[in-house]
Amino acid sequence: MQFFKVIQDAPTADCEPVEGTHPLYILYTSGTTAAPKGIVRDTGGTAVALTWSMHHMFDIQKKDKYFSTSDIGWVVGHSFIVYGPLLQGATTVLFEGKPVGTPNPGIIWSIVEKYKIKGIYTAPTALRVLRKEDPNGDWFKKYDLSSLKHVAMAGERLDIPTYNWISSQLPKCLINDTYWQTESGLIICCNYLQLHTFKPKAGSCTKPVPGFNVKVMGENNKLIAEPYKLGKLVVKLPTPPSFMLTLWGHDEAFRDKYLKEFPGYYAAGDAGYFDEDGFLYVMSRIDDIINTAGHRLSTSAMEEALLTHPDIVDAAVVPANDEIKGEIPVAFVVLKTGKSFDQKLLEKALVDVIRKEIGAVASLKTVMIVSKLPKTRSGKILRAVLRKMINGVDYTVSPTIEDLSVIPEIEKIARLHGFTKPGKPITAKL
Repeated sequence: MQFFKVIQDAPTADCEPVEGTHPLYILYTSGTTAAPKGIVRDTGGTAVALTWSMHHMFDIQKKDKYFSTSDIGWVVGHSFIVYGPLLQGATTVLFEGKPVGTPNPGIIWSIVEKYKIKGIYTAPTALRVLRKEDPNGDWFKKYDLSSLKHVAMAGERLDIPTYNWISSQLPKCLINDTYWQTESGLIICCNYLQLHTFKPKAGSCTKPVPGFNVKVMGENNKLIAEPYKLGKLVVKLPTPPSFMLTLWGHDEAFRDKYLKEFPGYYAAGDAGYFDEDGFLYVMSRIDDIINTAGHRLSTSAMEEALLTHPDIVDAAVVPANDEIKGEIPVAFVVLKTGKSFDQKLLEKALVDVIRKEIGAVASLKTVMIVSKLPKTRSGKILRAVLRKMINGVDYTVSPTIEDLSVIPEIEKIARLHGFTKPGKPITAKL
């Protein structure tokens, strides 16, 4: 009550006019590399980009209600809890805590019914948790979801099994896998509820947003024109409104990290390809491409194959050093709630899945079953930690990790599988 009295008694304050390029906020990335970077966002560009996004991508207008399940502290929360809906005159719903399984798998759908929510922004991780707890979609049936027209997600690629699951539960909604970054400030690639709705393709984030000229870069800084050929994703300069201005206090680092490798282009740090229809498929971070006996393999493709197994709800694949093949994949998987398993039989079944979907060249031999994967609060898997862990290298855990207790558990399982070098214990540092 004291808090509300302070607000009630507070004097009014006029808005402060600023230049369009005036810094709006500094937002640190989630830091999967354990080295968060301070992204500087401008005021005018953010307002332009988010107003455009709410209208053309999500069809959110004045008096509509919008619900983003993100933390306000992340770029999705800044953009689609605070600025975006309010710039449109829409109502934004704030949820205190993490709206997944609190208190049950139906909490999101109860909010949709209660407030007549038109659009949701969430993360693939959240959908996989819901799929784990509610594989048959029983909680969807308990609520009136007729107001819901759009479900967008960001943070990582929406795998095909999870896309198929959420699409089957919400057949009248546009399921929109959006690709963007804290750095971009605006969605780079997505589908559109208002501008033009493409027929979705599972596994694709659809097509680049106006203002983003996305290309695939191959060896020797040569652009790749052929469809389905994996390469590094780049954006031709100049960038559209809301794009980062610099790294706070590190202009030179900004140029070195994002602009130096490919002159005239922004280096996104992701690997992907276009299909023959111009649909973009973002497969993984560049660092997560595995080189096995001269074959470049995408960890995301392997993770997606593992997720086709009916008992698996989450997966991460990272490279282990190998004297003969250079690198070989090692998988970490999470089972659906209540599933029992035989370690050897399940491991063989998952190896067979990879051989069938990816090919024998993938050489997957080790599968570790864990209770959960190490992730940031924004849903990104800390693959760099897993990679260093199984290769016996000291590592630092990002302070943005959601649950630090999962690290000792995975370390123990890694040791049981022989992934600790003698005389070099693995130590987690926060």
